[in-house]
Amino acid sequence: MIQPRRPAPTGLRLVGRLGALLATGLLVMACGSSGSSPASSAVASALPAGTYTSRVFQPAVTFSLPAGWDNPADSAVYFQVRPAGSDIAGIHLFRDPNPASQDATCPETAQAGVGGSSKELVAWIRSLPGLVASDPTPITIGGLSGVTLDLGIKDGWKASCPFANGLPTVPLFVGAKGEYRWVVAGNERLRLAVLDAPSGTVVVDVDAFDGTVIDDLLAAADPIVKSFTFAKP
Repeated sequence: MIQPRRPAPTGLRLVGRLGALLATGLLVMACGSSGSSPASSAVASALPAGTYTSRVFQPAVTFSLPAGWDNPADSAVYFQVRPAGSDIAGIHLFRDPNPASQDATCPETAQAGVGGSSKELVAWIRSLPGLVASDPTPITIGGLSGVTLDLGIKDGWKASCPFANGLPTVPLFVGAKGEYRWVVAGNERLRLAVLDAPSGTVVVDVDAFDGTVIDDLLAAADPIVKSFTFAKP
């Protein structure tokens, strides 16, 4: 079942998929400003190929898109580009995401005791028993340096968030003020780049909620990610 995104009074509410599709990876509440560049509505249409810059997300990111992509979200802490209208694949940027609590109830609260640098965040991610993580590799994107790694749910993992209809899940990130909850689930596959930014971190997440499309997504996303340029403070 696919439930379309809808605007909320507090800003932009993104609900990627309820039921099985929600459980395979996305529950985002991007509150506050819902302005985006170049798209400003909750449901964006395909954009012309070209170069764009975020209006709200910081540090501002300039990027090039091919034809057939859209930019449905641009807030202070969350930014997204994706194949136009797709509910299963996209590139997501997070500013200073908090590690999510691993409590069985999957609350929208942070896990205590985890540092905020790329090294500390990646070490925590790789320690989560429900995830299979590749070895981290150094990377630089848009002038910010950090590490990249691939993630998926471990075979045989049974824990499931209450909203996930029994699919295996691992909470990953929450917003510092409850702006979003990001959960890995089912056959989801993602490639994270955790980057050190001035006074914080930026995470670039190339994410296939349906893991069978990850190879095609990585191929399509690579030139976009390589085009990222983050503004200097």
